[in-house]
Amino acid sequence: MNKNSRSTLSDSAQSSPHDATCGFGFEEMLTELEAIVAEAEIRLAEEEASA
Repeated sequence: MNKNSRSTLSDSAQSSPHDATCGFGFEEMLTELEAIVAEAEIRLAEEEASA
């Protein structure tokens, strides 16, 4: 019975990250990367202005 509990746990643990990865498409990744770059550019401009 303990063996079955482990296999059930590992099955559910494996399917969750896969579902999350598949739900995050190219457009969403591109949008997130663009936001990161925009924030980095703002931060760099602020650092240059204060230096």
